[in-house]
Amino acid sequence: MKHLKFLSAVLVIAILLSACATATTTVPQATQPPATQPPVATQPPATQPPAATKPPEPTVAPTTASTCPLQVESGAKITFSGWGDVSEQKVYVDTIERFKTVCPDVTVDYIPIPDQFQTKLKAQMAGGTAPDVFYVDSELMTAFAPSGQLLALDDLMSQANVTRADFIPALLTIFTLDNKTYALPKDWGTLGLIYLPEAFTDAGIAEPTADWTWDDLRTAAKAIAAKGKFAGFCMGADWARFSPFVTSNGGAFASADYKTAMLDTPEVKTMATFVDDMFKEGSLSRPADLSAGWCGEAIGKKLVAMTTEGGWMVNFMKTTYADVVWKAVLIPSGTKNRADIIFTNGIGINAATKFPMAAAAFLVYATGRVNQAEIVKTGFAYSTHPDQANLVVDPNDLAIAQGGLLPDTTVAYYGPYTGKVYDAVSHALDRLFLGDQTVDEAFAQAQAEAQTALEGK
Repeated sequence: MKHLKFLSAVLVIAILLSACATATTTVPQATQPPATQPPVATQPPATQPPAATKPPEPTVAPTTASTCPLQVESGAKITFSGWGDVSEQKVYVDTIERFKTVCPDVTVDYIPIPDQFQTKLKAQMAGGTAPDVFYVDSELMTAFAPSGQLLALDDLMSQANVTRADFIPALLTIFTLDNKTYALPKDWGTLGLIYLPEAFTDAGIAEPTADWTWDDLRTAAKAIAAKGKFAGFCMGADWARFSPFVTSNGGAFASADYKTAMLDTPEVKTMATFVDDMFKEGSLSRPADLSAGWCGEAIGKKLVAMTTEGGWMVNFMKTTYADVVWKAVLIPSGTKNRADIIFTNGIGINAATKFPMAAAAFLVYATGRVNQAEIVKTGFAYSTHPDQANLVVDPNDLAIAQGGLLPDTTVAYYGPYTGKVYDAVSHALDRLFLGDQTVDEAFAQAQAEAQTALEGK
């Protein structure tokens, strides 16, 4: 895993500049966020709100017309697909509206796929019906880049005067194969401790602070759950939410060279025991235990006092639970350090597209500075351009983003078989919560599964 010292320096500037910045908000509709995602922006994350099938109507004012970044094919009509809730879909509906003012000769047909995106996209690719432009995560990068189904972007980037240096370097790791670029990062995000001040007032205990530990979280969660009005802490069987527990205990899911699984180490199993004990004592609840689709929804419905979520909460709460008062602080620390996880996803191009120039023009615009600045305003995610770090201004968003400043924070990536490693972790947690296995049994099985995956078997 790569430490994000460069990203940390960039975000330090953001926090210093944010004090004199002015917050901006947008107005979408609502009903769902990223999978283990995600989503990061992107990812993410394991559980989601209910899916939507029709994107919302745009509410973006036309921008000043500009020059299309590439000379596009005559009559170009392209399709674009991604996962995400209605608020994320709104981000890209508005992106397309802005793109029209820049490249009016290109028609973009947006077809969101909120559920089982990777599975459905692979089926579409096999059947020759995949969209021209689509979200790319580590799983799809592994599936499509080596087989030539993703278009290498470097020549098109050069024609559009775009370079890899335009992006935060760590975010490009996932999308690079044999020194070629197969997707551009669309956003990034990290996790913070999200909480309801009302729940702490009800329990008569102090609100979380930026110097909290996981033990502090557990103590508060037990006290709040004991009062009975709110559950204490929400977390599903999710590798992403479990990752900061492990990293802050000096652990990792795999070695730095992506060759050796490390799921049966004391650093991992100690924290698995910690969350399992929380679940057994009733201080940790899964979303389903709370009749919620995901933990962010449980916060919005005032069902739970705390969870760990990302910057996507800003837009989600504004658009879905605008009257609910919530706050965010830095992720808690463990016994060894305080460390967060960074999610990123990209946008790539189907190598079989009939309109590669139009597809590339849309990709370049969607991931470019002008559009990224607009996305930051929504609170959905952070810009992938280092010179736009000062655009994060919402107080809760800033608190969450500070996780990217931590020297031990890592990018959510363990090589080409990242998805299978993460599945092994999530399934192990699920077996724990179901009471099917002990920590030793669950993570011994996860170790074997992850090692097999890392060996490409």
